[in-house]
Amino acid sequence: MLTRKRKEELVKEISESLKNSSLILFSDYKGLNVKQITDLRRRLREKLGSGARYRVIKNSVAYFAMKEAGYEEVDELSYLFEGPLAILYVEEGDPIEAIKVIYDFSKETKGIPSFKGLYLDGKFFGAEEVENLSKLPSKEQLLAMVVRGVQGPISGFVNVLAGTLRSLLYALNAIKDKKSE
Repeated sequence: MLTRKRKEELVKEISESLKNSSLILFSDYKGLNVKQITDLRRRLREKLGSGARYRVIKNSVAYFAMKEAGYEEVDELSYLFEGPLAILYVEEGDPIEAIKVIYDFSKETKGIPSFKGLYLDGKFFGAEEVENLSKLPSKEQLLAMVVRGVQGPISGFVNVLAGTLRSLLYALNAIKDKKSE
C-alpha cells in the first residue's frame, strides 16, 4: 500500500512527465499478464527508445497527476479513471508510432488492453479514434509526402525553364550551322 507521501511524490513525478508528453493514452489492462505487459513495453522501447512509457497506475494518482499537469477537463472524463488503468505517455518520438504499436499489440491479444481515450498534442480523442489514428502515416512519412508534394511542382517548373532554354539553344545552333554553310 502506498503512503500518502509516496502518492504525492508519484503525482508530482507523473504530472511532470505528462506536461511534456505529446501523447497520453488511457487503457484498461485487465487480462494482461506481466509477461505481456513486459512485451508491450519492449516493443515500445524498440520503436521509440526511452521516450515512451506504459505504466500501470492507481486511478487516484492518475487523476491528480492529470489535474496537476493542467488537464482541467478530466473532471468531465471521470470514466477514464474507473477500473484497472495503465497510461502510455510519449515524451520523445512520434506519438503516432506509439499508437500503432499499442493498437497492433491489442489486436494480437484480442482487444487487450482496451482503450479508454487519449490526448494527442493536448486534444482529447475518444477510444473509437485510436484505430483511426493508428492508420495515419508516421511523422517521417508525412514529412516525405509534403516534400514530394512541394518538390513535384518545383521540378516541373525547372523542366519547363530548361525546355525553353534547350529550345533557344537548338535555335541558336541551327542559326550557327546555317551561317557556317
